[in-house]
Amino acid sequence: MTTSISAVNAGNSAASEAVTKKSSLSNDTKARLEALGITATEGMTESEAQAKIAAAEQRDNAQNEGREQQGNSSEAEIMADVKSLAAKVGVSVASDEDVADILDDIAAELEVMLEEAETNPAILSQLSTYLSELTSLDDQYQSIQNSQASMYSAMNMVSTNNKIALGLT
Repeated sequence: MTTSISAVNAGNSAASEAVTKKSSLSNDTKARLEALGITATEGMTESEAQAKIAAAEQRDNAQNEGREQQGNSSEAEIMADVKSLAAKVGVSVASDEDVADILDDIAAELEVMLEEAETNPAILSQLSTYLSELTSLDDQYQSIQNSQASMYSAMNMVSTNNKIALGLT
């Protein structure tokens, strides 16, 4: 019977050693590992954990930069698509004109074209294509505007939090 008790005690000792080794990481490090989706392994040292955190943050930053570049290019792509649609519809566009203004001009021109199409039903399918393209571009543009507004709001919140933390307000 003492053999089994010794085995249980040895198992408990090993388990408490594993918990002790795992808990040798600071609470901050554990939280950062968890937030990045990295599991703390048995026997991981603080420096190993910090290295993994730095690598994961560097990877995330690279991905975020890629998304930002895509966001910038998508706004330029939408502008190019809007100008292309304007040319198809016959709306002249100034080089410094805003996307929203161009979209409004295209919508106004399509309304005029629809009124004229009542007497010529053959061009209704083409106008339907233009309208769906206009709707799609408008939705994409609104999505970009909403994303930018969210970003600015988040930046404002960070700014306010920094001011509060520094006692500037």
